[in-house]
Amino acid sequence: MYMKRIIIATFSAIALFSCQSAKNDTPSSGEELAVEYINFGDSTFSTDNAFTAWELVENFAGSGEDTAWATVAGPITQVCTTKGCWMSTAIDSTNNLFVDYDYEFLLPTNSQGQDMVMHGYIYWDTTTVAQLKHYAEDRGASQEEIDAITEPEVDYMFKAKGVKIIVPAAE
Repeated sequence: MYMKRIIIATFSAIALFSCQSAKNDTPSSGEELAVEYINFGDSTFSTDNAFTAWELVENFAGSGEDTAWATVAGPITQVCTTKGCWMSTAIDSTNNLFVDYDYEFLLPTNSQGQDMVMHGYIYWDTTTVAQLKHYAEDRGASQEEIDAITEPEVDYMFKAKGVKIIVPAAE
């Protein structure tokens, strides 16, 4: 058991040192740069070990569960431009994970494109035609796009209990 730990520690050290670049951009005082957040809702969750939306969906799809709690990090790809009452984050280049928060908090209506970390749970849900049309209006879709919505969608949803929007570092 002791030898196994030494081998694991040795490989970990090698991997750590081999991934370092020649240029070191960290402060010379030895302090780490802390990431700053603007918090919404319950901000007591840890941002460590956050999943991407793609990882979350892949894990959830194979789990057989109805819901699963998780911490997810990624860009805000869409946000309600009226109130900030919902957002979405990218699963991949063509699909988004819809996120709402039951009006427990609202995000800034101009937060699209910002990076965030959120904590809550993923679940399956049906979005009605009326809801889909409302969301399309919120994101500024044309009347033609809104009128083309005729079928409900069954999809993954995420209920966020807290969101931390990352404050961009000063250049």
